[in-house]
Amino acid sequence: MSEKLLSRYARLMGAAALALIAAGCASVPERPAADAVPPAGDAFRAGASPEPVSAEWWTSFNDPVLADLVNTSLTTSPALRGADFSVAEAEAFLRLALLGTSPTASSRAGLTAARPTGTAADRINVSATGTLAASWEIDAFGRLAALIEAARFDAATARELRRDIAVTLASETALAYIDLRGAEVRLEVARRNAQSQSEGLELVQTLVENGRATQLDLEQAQTQYRTTLAIIPVYEGDREAAISRLAALTGVPASSAGALVTQLASSPGVIPALEAPMTASTPEDLLRRRPDIRVAEGQIGAALAIGEAARADLFPRITLNANLLGLLRNTGVALSDESIGFDFGPAISWAGPDLRGVYANIEATDARTGQIIANYETTVLDALADAETALTNLASESRRSADLDAALTSARRALDLARLRYQEGLDSYLNVLDAQRSLLDAEDRVAVNRAETARRAVRAYRSLGGIWTNEELAAFRAG
Repeated sequence: MSEKLLSRYARLMGAAALALIAAGCASVPERPAADAVPPAGDAFRAGASPEPVSAEWWTSFNDPVLADLVNTSLTTSPALRGADFSVAEAEAFLRLALLGTSPTASSRAGLTAARPTGTAADRINVSATGTLAASWEIDAFGRLAALIEAARFDAATARELRRDIAVTLASETALAYIDLRGAEVRLEVARRNAQSQSEGLELVQTLVENGRATQLDLEQAQTQYRTTLAIIPVYEGDREAAISRLAALTGVPASSAGALVTQLASSPGVIPALEAPMTASTPEDLLRRRPDIRVAEGQIGAALAIGEAARADLFPRITLNANLLGLLRNTGVALSDESIGFDFGPAISWAGPDLRGVYANIEATDARTGQIIANYETTVLDALADAETALTNLASESRRSADLDAALTSARRALDLARLRYQEGLDSYLNVLDAQRSLLDAEDRVAVNRAETARRAVRAYRSLGGIWTNEELAAFRAG
């Protein structure tokens, strides 16, 4: 190598060293500490347990129809199929990034025919060219490694986003099913009370005809009966809406939900309830399980890796290039060493000496990383608040059950007593109507409480991370 060329390389390496010093002075955003878990609240501590949260949490309701619907939604939903393609795309980009560390080859061939001006008409020159090229970037400053790391985090994020969709699908299917059963129970309560009120209305009509009741009693009984009838279409509409939601969640058009309706008819009017107390595990497990937190973690990793790749642009890129060239003409000359050529050697490219654009890009990537880190911290705080709220709501709704059941028992006894006293002429029929209204309200409140308790249990499971790992989800869907 000539002295002049050595001098050029020396100057280039000196500039690279200065850039390295400058890069070392740049501030890199810090990843949040892995063990920085905020303290849990009272509701979380009350349900804390060393045992992990149930993966297939829907089986805790001991309802075969519910379990079958959730399983169907997790295997047939178009939303999850779309997430599969997002994962495949991210994994393909990862493979593309990995190819950057290996030599790449390309080829090109061409054929031309031409007749120079001033030559005979039948003189046509034909020539063929071919090129075979190869290049390999030497990752001296970690740019390619950083891009590969970013692609790995992107692929992991895509898988967590798919798991997030699975968590949402399972919980929304369970919520729709609970809404369906709740509507059925409330519908049955309304119909049963309407039947009872209809019988009472007939009794009052008879008593009016016999002079033992007034027209006021009759009108009040009619008002109560019609009011109860007016509730029935509302619950019927709620039931149909829940069936339509279940159809969409399980990949069936709402207009073709006949098989679904048949399946639901196997156990109508039973609101699912948890068979065992829920455990909240620990806040550390929450951070490991919730897919939105895992997504935020992956985004931080990808952003930091992109920042490293941006810093690598402060240094030269060194690429080894090789080309094999060929040219053949229709001159009657056979293929020879003169028709083949080649070149080989390193190429160095660098953004310097003006690195202002590189530094601006570094600042931009660092700013984006800072935003992503702040978003992660917000996600963690929101996740803990979500879990705390969901567990608190579940506990408060569960505490209402005993009092509502006791109120229902009293309302039934009160109606029996009101009817007896009316038949014996001790009270007016107004007391019977009030007792009927109280019984309807009590039965409806119990149904609402049971459905709401089940709904809040589903929301609590979702707030705790919901469902499996990615590997377990893939195995379940494959099976």
